[in-house]
Order: sequence, then structure tokens, then C-alpha cells
Amino acid sequence: MSDRPLIKPDLTKPLLNAVSMASDITSLPTIIQRLPGISYDIAWTGTPTGTFQIQVSNTVTLNLDGTLQNAGNWTTLPTSSFSGTYPVPAGSTSNGFIDVVGTEAYAVRIKYTRSSGTGTLTVLAAAKVW
Repeated sequence: MSDRPLIKPDLTKPLLNAVSMASDITSLPTIIQRLPGISYDIAWTGTPTGTFQIQVSNTVTLNLDGTLQNAGNWTTLPTSSFSGTYPVPAGSTSNGFIDVVGTEAYAVRIKYTRSSGTGTLTVLAAAKVW
């Protein structure tokens, strides 16, 4: 029997959990080997202004315990690679969703680049085989 990999959203263990948006944020990589993509449910509080990017890598490696072994090379995907709402923090509490479909990358991460303001960021990831 073949496996049916998935990344289940876990409210008790978000990818990013109420992280301060007073500076740039880069999540740990999520390995999506054998998965066709990944989605991010994003919520922020406060008054942050900035942009999100989705970055991909085939050169990052993790240790067996999930810690970073090799940081790898990362490339930002163009926004045409997303479907759904592309969130843009613009000075108030809000939320958004990014659905990265059809990527052949080994690993994916989300990056927030701060322009101004402060707040907190929470991100849940999910992925499944079609």
C-alpha cells in the first residue's frame, strides 16, 4: 500500500505562533516531498505594514530531528504561482490565505518583510495528495 502524505494544520503547533512583526520574519522550511504544493493560513494582529513572499529550495537539508543542517539556497516564487488571496498587511489586524500549487520544490517557507508598524503573526500550513 502506498503512503498518502499530508501536512495537517495543527492549531496547537502553528508554523509561526504569535511572532513579533517588529522585524522581518522567515519561517523554518517545510519539506513537501511527494506533495503537489502547500497552503498557508495567515493571521496578524496590530498595525503591521509589509509584504509576504513564498520561497522555495531544493538544496536545504534537515537533521532527523527537524533542525536545520544546511540552510540551502532560496528563491522567491512570483505571485503568479499563488491562487487565492495574496495577503498584504496594511496597518490593521487581518488575515489571508496563500495556496502554492504545482511547485516541484523540495522545501517551501514563508517570509514577511516589514515596512513599518508592529503586531504578531501566526501561520498554519497544510498540504495533501490530490
